[in-house]
Amino acid sequence: MSLNWGNLTKEERAEYMRLQMSPPGGYDRSGYLPDDCGECGACGQPILGTGWCHSCYRKWQALRNKLES
Repeated sequence: MSLNWGNLTKEERAEYMRLQMSPPGGYDRSGYLPDDCGECGACGQPILGTGWCHSCYRKWQALRNKLES
């Protein structure tokens, strides 16, 4: 699969790479959050489980789709 980086603006490329380089499992759990919660690996928002929040995942997915078109 070939990615076309020319489809993204400079800001979109930076956002895509920031998301790609964020911790996949999220940040360490805060002592203030319940045991089944964590923080989004990209933006730090509290989430249920680990990984990315829905907002960050949707951003990544939209940018990825744009890269592949």
